[in-house]
Amino acid sequence: MKLGISTACFYPLPVEQALDEIGKLGLHTVEVFFNTESEYFDPLLSEIERRVQANGLEVCSIHPYSAANEGILLFSEYTRRTEDGFDQYRRYFEAGQRLNAKYFTFHGERRMGIDTDGGIIDRKIKVYHRLIETAAEYGLTFTQENVAWCRSADPGYLRGLYEAVPELRFTLDIKQAHRAGQDWQRFLNAVGDRICNVHLNDFDSAQSCLLPGEGTMDYNAFFSALAALGYDRQVLIEVYKNNFDSLDQIRRAAQRLAPYAQP
Repeated sequence: MKLGISTACFYPLPVEQALDEIGKLGLHTVEVFFNTESEYFDPLLSEIERRVQANGLEVCSIHPYSAANEGILLFSEYTRRTEDGFDQYRRYFEAGQRLNAKYFTFHGERRMGIDTDGGIIDRKIKVYHRLIETAAEYGLTFTQENVAWCRSADPGYLRGLYEAVPELRFTLDIKQAHRAGQDWQRFLNAVGDRICNVHLNDFDSAQSCLLPGEGTMDYNAFFSALAALGYDRQVLIEVYKNNFDSLDQIRRAAQRLAPYAQP
């Protein structure tokens, strides 16, 4: 397994500057979290690409800033908006191809109260198939992340997607599982053999997001469970800027994870 980090850890630092900070850490695998539309286009995309190369980084995945709107943008019955959404996401996939990314991280529909359609219906399944096929045109594997404020907070919902869309792959986020009141093992039970990206953090009874090693997360159990599934891809530190005071604090977290994954 490779140990890496998300640029989201440094938000609101601009993406290209976050890449420079990551370059100082000695970590080489990175998820690029785009924070605004202009970052998908030149000249900013070229600058991001240049910083990736200058810092000796490998972009494993990309994550769109528009994740909060993916439900209304892509899954509504307003077909014109859906088509506009696909045009937008095609541009994102093009940016991912420019950066040689392998995975695309997707949030999907928000939890909006009463669910009148069971969450998974033919029209939405067709959208997933199309997103997966379009991403593949640009060399990207499309992954659904578990997110506490989305329908994907429920392992049962993800299992439904798993069964309805066999081509779909998954990103497991530890903090989002914890915030949803779920044990990470339930997500491994639901979709574990199709997980191909992992966001790592820690937590305790008071805080839902801490750097790895600063809370109560049982990493021995977690990495043993990943190994039992044959998982051998990247694991990415993804916390928030208020979870650390210095790069040295992140370095210590990376050192704690070194027995499980190599930088």
